[in-house]
Amino acid sequence: MRRQRSIRSFAKTALNASQARARLNRFLLSEVGSQFCAGEPDLDVTREKWSVPILLVTPGFVVGKVGAASINLSTGDLEGHSDIEKMLLAADELRKRHHAAIKAAFLGAREG
Repeated sequence: MRRQRSIRSFAKTALNASQARARLNRFLLSEVGSQFCAGEPDLDVTREKWSVPILLVTPGFVVGKVGAASINLSTGDLEGHSDIEKMLLAADELRKRHHAAIKAAFLGAREG
């Protein structure tokens, strides 16, 4: 019975995937820029962390992954993330590589 109780209490206090994404998105918006967002979190139960990709996005188009972050499952603390300068450099490379698709996405968003 004791083990069941501890599992239940852990589940009640654990951060879900949506909350983990929201936590990372707040950080990205305030510290990196509005063209970045959290991807789909992956739960590492043994380390009690969410691993969340950081994506470069434009209206209607996910350009690609530029980094990753880890968020504590219990506390919701952002415990680590890719170096911001490296993410910005990766974003520049993705923008160059996908220039035509990004331009089309912006034009489509403006027309829609």
